[in-house]
Amino acid sequence: MKLPRRISELLDRKEKFMLSSEISLNRNLRKMQSLLVSKITAEIIPQLDMSGGKIRNTLKNYRLLTSLDKVYTDFQKGQRIPFVNEVGKSVDGIVRLNTTYFEVMMGLETPEIFASVAESAARKISLRLGLEGGKIVNGGFFDTLTKNEALLLDLKQYTAQAVTGQIPTRDYIKGLNTIIGGDETKPGGIEKQFNRFAHDIYMQYDSAYSTALADEIGMKYFMYIGSLVKDSRDFSVDHAGTIFTREDAEKWRTWTPEKSEYPAGYQVKQRDTSAIPSYLSYAGYDPILDRGGYRCRHHLGWLNTSIAERMLKAQKK
Repeated sequence: MKLPRRISELLDRKEKFMLSSEISLNRNLRKMQSLLVSKITAEIIPQLDMSGGKIRNTLKNYRLLTSLDKVYTDFQKGQRIPFVNEVGKSVDGIVRLNTTYFEVMMGLETPEIFASVAESAARKISLRLGLEGGKIVNGGFFDTLTKNEALLLDLKQYTAQAVTGQIPTRDYIKGLNTIIGGDETKPGGIEKQFNRFAHDIYMQYDSAYSTALADEIGMKYFMYIGSLVKDSRDFSVDHAGTIFTREDAEKWRTWTPEKSEYPAGYQVKQRDTSAIPSYLSYAGYDPILDRGGYRCRHHLGWLNTSIAERMLKAQKK
């Protein structure tokens, strides 16, 4: 038995929305990289002590490392609010789509339930992300993420090497573009930092909100939802399209590839099939929130008891 058409359409719409939100965020990250290159070019290059188009090995140029630190910090502070605003907009969309899904799934028209659950889920995920009242908490996840100290260190190290090597200014600018903006073989410094987490931000919020609704309503069944691609993990290939209970999900903490059956012709990716994969065995892993681990592209479609039990019967045949 397949999911009812309307339910399937709503789940598909939510998956596409989260993907488009991630693409939009990545697009803005690339714009941020261009802005950072422009800011450093405008504020640092004119201060360089140069001769014959080359950067000189002078104390003045080494002192510019402090100026670079300030330029970067000012830039990073100015980009924090737009970033949080964009994430907030996408989160609002995820809430709306989940609300519609549960209204259709359960036949509910009780806005007070959704309002209270939305507030509870928002608090939970905000704490996890290091946000409070729409602002970034010092020392929290978002604070560390947006500061991106690794990129600043790369820029300062590269600038110091450029001064020592007395390279041409045009080569220095070219190198800045590669470090910040990336090239054909690697993403830029801001993209690289955020891409590790952008997808998880939306997926985990979706999990937190939909699970909070399922808790409120008393739902225990869900389907593991999402498309499979060439690099899908063994865990997701094994679980996709299958119905589980909350108790089943707890067993994921000790799942190993050898315990599973796969589609005909599928080659298991993990070498040691008796070991719990690293993407499930990290500290703090939560089966319901994290599903197939960090950067998992699947989500949970909560089902009412009637639909779930009919589908389970068909699933066992």
